[in-house]
Amino acid sequence: MVLLPVYHFGQEKTETSPLATLCYGGSGADLDVRNGRVCMTLPGPMPAVYEHWCPASLSEMPLGENAAGERRAGIEDGIGWSSEGDLFFAAFWVQDQPELCDAVQSHYERLITLARTKGFGHIYRMWNYLGAINRDNVRGEERYRDFCSGRSQAFEAMNVGLDELPAATGIGLSSGGVAVFLIAHRQVSGVNLENPSQLPAYHYPPRYGRRSPSFARATVMEGAERTVLYLSGTASIRGHESVGQTVEDQLSVTIETINSLLDAAGKRFSRLGNGRFESMKLYVRHPEDASTVRTAIAQAFPCPPDQAPLFIADICRAELLLEVEGVFVG
Repeated sequence: MVLLPVYHFGQEKTETSPLATLCYGGSGADLDVRNGRVCMTLPGPMPAVYEHWCPASLSEMPLGENAAGERRAGIEDGIGWSSEGDLFFAAFWVQDQPELCDAVQSHYERLITLARTKGFGHIYRMWNYLGAINRDNVRGEERYRDFCSGRSQAFEAMNVGLDELPAATGIGLSSGGVAVFLIAHRQVSGVNLENPSQLPAYHYPPRYGRRSPSFARATVMEGAERTVLYLSGTASIRGHESVGQTVEDQLSVTIETINSLLDAAGKRFSRLGNGRFESMKLYVRHPEDASTVRTAIAQAFPCPPDQAPLFIADICRAELLLEVEGVFVG
């Protein structure tokens, strides 16, 4: 069993019993646990997009079947969490502040400690949303780089090796501090992959900040009958350099980069040679580029249209105009 996202637009509804629901839309941030489910709200435009994290089988049961095991949930030390069977979800908010590094490090350490204490030490996907991601903090350091330092120091303090860093996304929020959430497994370690066309983010040179970004380009979870690839946030980067001045140029490189990763993954996991994206999330910096991005990605990668929400958001580098993540099922 793994967790997969299911999207609904404008209203909260789901046919299954998700471990967590993320609401993208509204004026304020919120984190709560209700009826055995983590409920998190991220500020953004309305109408809201609801992202439900639902148990799914990778063996005999149809996709979407519920996990076996008692549902547990709670809030501990500011972290909302829920679990069922081998599946685990956890999230926290960092209140906005002049510098993020120390607060991010302490929250990350508590998050990893909680996952391990509950018995879910195999983290296979993470998300990080930062208000004013490209602005400078009080010391003149970009807030994303400030965040990356805290995250990297936390992984180091918790003895998480570079080969254990899971797939992740780092993207801007319309307001607020830092929102982080993860999914983890009790028994199965994901296989973290790098992209042949890109330098691993954790090996970026010092020009990108005091600490390199800490994530893999993808994580693969393999079951008896299905294989799932969780694609990290992917943008127009070759090696470690941003490429392309226009949205069309950056789209071309982003699509090329995703295909490069899928090709490499398919050589290692044969099922990934025959599958599709079951969901994608598109992040676009400028609203006027939204239609161009949506059309190009839909043409390049078959995916159910109602499972490919698009968000207007700042990207982790000021020159980047779009970013794409997704869940590919083989």
